[in-house]
Amino acid sequence: MATQLQFRRGTTAQNNSYTGLVGEISLDTSTNNIRIHDGSTGGGAEIIPSGTIVGYGAASAPTGWLLCDDSAVSRSTYARLFAVIGTGYGVGDGSSTFNVPDLRDKVPLGKGTNNGTLGTTTGSAGGSSVLASATKSGVTTAASNTGTGTTGSANTGTGTTGSGTSGSGTTGSGTSGNSTSTTVATNTAAAASTTAAANTGSGTTGTANTGTGNTNTTTTTATTTAADGDGDLTVSSVSRNDTLGSGTKDVSSISIVSGVNQASHTHTIPSLTVAQAAIPALSIPGLSIPALTIPSLTVNNHTHGIPSLTVNNHTHSVPGLSVPGLSVPGLSIPALSVPGLSIPALTVPSLTVNNFSVNTTLPTEVVNYIIKI
Repeated sequence: MATQLQFRRGTTAQNNSYTGLVGEISLDTSTNNIRIHDGSTGGGAEIIPSGTIVGYGAASAPTGWLLCDDSAVSRSTYARLFAVIGTGYGVGDGSSTFNVPDLRDKVPLGKGTNNGTLGTTTGSAGGSSVLASATKSGVTTAASNTGTGTTGSANTGTGTTGSGTSGSGTTGSGTSGNSTSTTVATNTAAAASTTAAANTGSGTTGTANTGTGNTNTTTTTATTTAADGDGDLTVSSVSRNDTLGSGTKDVSSISIVSGVNQASHTHTIPSLTVAQAAIPALSIPGLSIPALTIPSLTVNNHTHGIPSLTVNNHTHSVPGLSVPGLSVPGLSIPALSVPGLSIPALTVPSLTVNNFSVNTTLPTEVVNYIIKI
């Protein structure tokens, strides 16, 4: 026989006045809530007390629950819930209704020091689950800081002088190489027979040409007499007697010109008459150039011989190379003085950031939040 577990059933008012037995369970038909009685306290204890908020996966709230959607509900119908949350989430119409919590696009935040009032709304998530923080101003991120300046000590190094170095000169020995006698063999190349074809050009006959005759006019120039400033020529001479030979009595007498003088005189150029001359026309007969025939040319087989070339024994001599000694003088490096370096103290002012907010994207899964009535 099947065994049935039966609970005592009653309305909220009936359950509130019922003490029951120790451990007895009853069902509140007004709220669909289960109560456990202790045998002395009226109403017992509800397993899920009014005002409990949980996540729920359906689109609408089950019996005994309301969606957390900021709805204004009756203060008398939901007196038990109103007794628990009051107007902390909204006053409704101010008299007959009150508001349930609004957890649409929000997540519950535990009450604490920073958020100490129930029903406080800090913001909502966007469609991409992004939560924006409140805008902050006057936030000081670091305190002002001043460091200590530092001055280094001056330092002077010691100068250094190196020793000079002189290398020894080097003279290489001359070298003579012998080249052996070389003979290039005679080379004879044969040329093939070649015949050039005969070629006859075309004759050419020029056209005869007769020029036009020309007759000039008679021309007569006037007589001209000019004086050159000098007169007739006067010749001066001397006589010289020369003995013909040693021991002879004959003497040769010679007249020698000793001077020439010219007196003033004139030269007369008679007039010149050029008679008229007639130049007959010149006729040039046509010139005929007969055709020129170049007979064929045949070059018979023949050879070109290059005689052998002999280079006799000879030597090439490379003279010795002398490298003089190289002297490197000593190098002196003076002392280097580095003055002290002073670094002043550096002050970094405090940094204040104004008007900033932070967006945070949360991985989410959307559910309904419901509250127990």
